[in-house]
Amino acid sequence: MVRAFSLLIVALLVGGVYLLPEADPLRIGADMLQEVVSEATLPNPADPETRVAVAPQPEEAEDTREQGVWPPTESESAVIGIGEQLDRRLADWLRERVPFTPTAEQQAPQPITLFDAWKATDAYSVVETEAGPVGRLELHGVHALVEGYEVGEDALLLSGRARDAILRGLRIAGQKHTPIVEVLDNIEPGTGGLNVIVTITPDRLRLGWHMANEVPVGHEFPWSPPDRRSLLPPLVAIALALALRKPAVSLVVGVVTGAYLLRRGQGGGVLESIGGGTLDVGTKFFMDQFGDLERAEIIGFVICMLAMVGILVRNGGLRGVMNAISRFANTARSTQVVTYLMGLLVFFDDYANTILVGGTMRPLADRFKVSREKIAYIVDSTAAPVAGLSIFSTWIAFEVSTFSAQLPLAGLSAQDGYAVFLDTLPYRFYCIFALVMVAVLVLTRRDFGPMWTAENRAATTGQLVREGGQPMVGARATNMQPAPGVTLRAYRAVVPLTAFVGVTLSEILRVGGAFAADAQLGSIQGMTQVLYDGSGAWPLFAGSFVGLFLAVVFSLEAGLRGEIAKAAWNTLRSMGIAIVILYLAWMIGAVCSEIGTAYYLTDTLGDLQYPLLLPVTLFLLSGAVSFSTGSSWGTMSILLPLVVGLSYQLGSQMPLAEGTHFGHGLMILSIGAVLEGSIFGDHCSPISDTTVLSSVAVASDHVDHVRTQAPYALLVMLVAIVAGYFPCAAFAGWNPLYSLVLGTALLYACVRLLGKRVPDAEPDPDAA
Repeated sequence: MVRAFSLLIVALLVGGVYLLPEADPLRIGADMLQEVVSEATLPNPADPETRVAVAPQPEEAEDTREQGVWPPTESESAVIGIGEQLDRRLADWLRERVPFTPTAEQQAPQPITLFDAWKATDAYSVVETEAGPVGRLELHGVHALVEGYEVGEDALLLSGRARDAILRGLRIAGQKHTPIVEVLDNIEPGTGGLNVIVTITPDRLRLGWHMANEVPVGHEFPWSPPDRRSLLPPLVAIALALALRKPAVSLVVGVVTGAYLLRRGQGGGVLESIGGGTLDVGTKFFMDQFGDLERAEIIGFVICMLAMVGILVRNGGLRGVMNAISRFANTARSTQVVTYLMGLLVFFDDYANTILVGGTMRPLADRFKVSREKIAYIVDSTAAPVAGLSIFSTWIAFEVSTFSAQLPLAGLSAQDGYAVFLDTLPYRFYCIFALVMVAVLVLTRRDFGPMWTAENRAATTGQLVREGGQPMVGARATNMQPAPGVTLRAYRAVVPLTAFVGVTLSEILRVGGAFAADAQLGSIQGMTQVLYDGSGAWPLFAGSFVGLFLAVVFSLEAGLRGEIAKAAWNTLRSMGIAIVILYLAWMIGAVCSEIGTAYYLTDTLGDLQYPLLLPVTLFLLSGAVSFSTGSSWGTMSILLPLVVGLSYQLGSQMPLAEGTHFGHGLMILSIGAVLEGSIFGDHCSPISDTTVLSSVAVASDHVDHVRTQAPYALLVMLVAIVAGYFPCAAFAGWNPLYSLVLGTALLYACVRLLGKRVPDAEPDPDAA
């Protein structure tokens, strides 16, 4: 009966998609170009491999606008503004950071114009055609020079890392947007360079990478702007996962649905799209993820960490650590407190936090009969929130990069991005209240909703997973005991785990350039940039591999030669479904990216904005996008470039005392709201890779983890709005400290009123 009702709800939700409005195709195209601008990373000008030359521009340029189509529409203006912004961004970068050495003919630097809407070369224009307005962006003459400076006919000549940076940005855009395109990057010196052309019309999108003076290469497809059907793949996957409690099957259905819709959007018939879309699931979406080195390194990191934990259990090291921690964690409550504190300490990366804290604390939680759902919630709630708030994490430079280029629209410099980020910290209400919520729950030992059911079950019956539940790691691994006769020595676990943290951090610093002669580690901006440049899966994989190696060494020292492979295999043999679900989560993220789910939501809901409600609207919008796509970073990169100018302009219309206005304050609030909404949606989404990893780390049923965590996340979301974003926007000048005190009081009151105390349980001496 319950399952039938759940399926009925799924059907109603899917049908309700068709009641949503259509989106503006050209505005969505503008959003796509906006993200190309925001994601293109510029090179380090101090790098000796960077070569830049600027040619003088013609004194007079022909106006190539077609007559009769001016002034442009609002959507056309948005497209033009992106071209002008790209022009300003690269031009300012060249002026401020690259030493200009004039030639004999040029005794003084010339004005730099990389992109001009009015040049005879038509570098950027908007014209009217039979098919509708056309937005066109061209980047001419990206050259591959081996050494030295060169001045030619083109406006911009790049080589070395400068050229690679442009290509990297284009490749990211090609992988994320509709359609998937290839980037031509095998340009040899003397071929004339690289031309980049992006054209958007209401029915066609062309992204072409051309060799100058040669036959064009690239791809052109019929293009339909993302519409309400773009919500179907994530909605179907999420709804079926919650209704059927079979995440793998549900994700497959969602991916197939998206592949079918993409084929239909390219003009295929129903049967052709069903067959072709199903084929694309394996040949395109799976192979793209399977062949991605970053994805492979993440899988390798998870495998090494879980194998290491299995070996540490068998060689007695983890039991030795548990015995030492038991001085402080000798009850269910104190165990949860220690888990929470460990989550706060591992602040440099959310992946490392999830796997390290979850993998090491799960055996101790099992001993004191803490449900897997509760330990997964604690781990998940101290991963992204801590990394998102930390000024020394792999997150901060990315977060700053998504909005810093837009700060000139608010009268600030792009170099003020880190100062603005620090200003947002008191307004990061969801992350702060999520951490407060965990503290209140573990200290009061109270829970409510499905989490109380799970905790009561574990405490009274010792059943750590719901009957019929499917843990992401099997019982053979979680029930493993130290080898008979082995001496329990904590150092056998402490040294490998410490080595994992140390090697991971050192690799992040090395890859990020911290050991280079020109590294600027004396400033927050320089240090966080190093952490961002060094972020990725490789440092995690390298650290986990070293940790696994040391675990093997100490097991040999303990005389367990024949137990090592067996212990690792017992941990890994049952996690095949976890790897499948992780790949499927990445696949449906790629489908959502290609079909334009985020762009449709942004365009459709973006008009629901009022000055006083703007932070609340942005918080809910970013939460919806992140929940639907399973990506907090993807949501930030889409929404934040659009927020700075809008929020500052609206806030400047709200006068304050002494001739000032609320522009800067509303901008800070709005940036914080998008950052927080992105983390909130990711926190709740069953298709988020961090949510999946939390289930893997503690061997929880994935759907049960999502179901028990969602009520807490929703309560924190409501408190963040009611106590945080609404009063801060409605009462300009409201002290955020008032919001933090009010929100904490509300959370405590809700837990006291809604929650019930979980009964104490006798510890299980046989737990690993």
